[in-house]
Amino acid sequence: MHPHALAMVALGGGLGVTSLLVYLMAACVIPLSIIWRPIVGLYMLIPLMPLQTMRYHLQALPFGDKLVDALLLSVLLGLFLHRNGAAVLPTTPLNRYLLWFCIFLYVMLWVGSFMRQLPLPILPSNDRFAVWKNTVEMPLFFIVVTAAVKDKKQMMTLLALMMITVLRANLGFYHTVSSRDFTHFSNNLRYSGVFGYAGQNGLAAFMAELLIFLLALASGVRNFWYKALVYASILLAAYCVLLSFSRGAYVGTVAGLIFLGVMKERKYLVVVAVLLATWQTVVPNAVRERILMTYDGNGVESSANERLQLWEDAFTIIPEHPILGTGFDTYRYLGRSADYLDTHNYYVKVTVETGFVGLGLFLYLLWIMTREGIRLFHSSNDPFFGGIGLAFAALMVCSAFVNVFGDRWMYQQVTAYMWTFLGLVCRARIIEQNHRITAVEPGAHKRAGRRREMAGTRITAIKEEVPT
Repeated sequence: MHPHALAMVALGGGLGVTSLLVYLMAACVIPLSIIWRPIVGLYMLIPLMPLQTMRYHLQALPFGDKLVDALLLSVLLGLFLHRNGAAVLPTTPLNRYLLWFCIFLYVMLWVGSFMRQLPLPILPSNDRFAVWKNTVEMPLFFIVVTAAVKDKKQMMTLLALMMITVLRANLGFYHTVSSRDFTHFSNNLRYSGVFGYAGQNGLAAFMAELLIFLLALASGVRNFWYKALVYASILLAAYCVLLSFSRGAYVGTVAGLIFLGVMKERKYLVVVAVLLATWQTVVPNAVRERILMTYDGNGVESSANERLQLWEDAFTIIPEHPILGTGFDTYRYLGRSADYLDTHNYYVKVTVETGFVGLGLFLYLLWIMTREGIRLFHSSNDPFFGGIGLAFAALMVCSAFVNVFGDRWMYQQVTAYMWTFLGLVCRARIIEQNHRITAVEPGAHKRAGRRREMAGTRITAIKEEVPT
């Protein structure tokens, strides 16, 4: 399937393209991904991930609820069939750690089953097993992207399809909310777009991360039309972040901008300073009220106070199981709140469910992911590759902050792009390493040839000097 055809589908987002069209297209892409090129499957799979509401509609069709798994499996099969004697999955600094981290989470599933007398996590029909499967499927996305994407052109094509998909979804967001009255804030102003059960805060976290990523990437893009696509995506992502009314997304965006300013673009430090000084006069009044209402005349407002109460309650659980916690995906079964099944802080949730061991492993995972982006940024001579490295590191900083205000890690529609970007970072590093090897080897051959030539000259001279 040609990338331009896939772009036309992506252009429709989850709003203008019928579920049947996407379903039929997937029926064509899956065999092509297996028998022709695995990258074709990625061209459809990755852009499809944020469109949760559209994927809801696919569930009414035969095996429509398995479409993501089928596309992912087709890419894996294609990689295996077209390996050409090479390893199916590339070696990266994260492979081994991710494997052990996923195994650790599965062991914690069993710990939770025994501690809370919950069904054993053996069959896919088990709710907790399904949560684990969806969680570890995201690192598999990273591995598959690293393996299937082979060169810079394919990277740019995949990124373009991802941007076009979100661009169309954001146009739908704009058409929905632009006519609303933003004179005063109310929860009725909030809209989750195509993100389904991830909600308005999930949408906001995704857009904040994407905004930071694209801002960093823009300086490394040279093609005029590609740069235009990047900046159009930036504008609409910024619009969505602003009118998402998510204070967590605002904090994450500022943190990402500060990181970009410190690492490379000092202008973003100026932007942050100007925003902090003038934001009350430039943002809609509804946004201003949303931020200022965090503290009302009597203290913390209701929604923020509910979060604080959830955290305080969680801190009473942690000392009871400080090492390994209560088990993976068990908080919702603890009955701590009648209204909430989540701690509304992913770090707190990780500590409750997997203890300080799990928290340490998760924080280290965040670090090694961020480190890969920083290494590519510092080592690459290619502006596009360097931009991807910086962009991903900045995205991780943003992600680290938005997860303070809720679970933005375990929703596939929110994190699929993040894991894809990580795959592109690792593929770019592999490409750069191969180029260095290629550049070194010809020089080594030339030096060896010169040494052989000089040795031959010396031997000839010696022979001429020896009397016959």
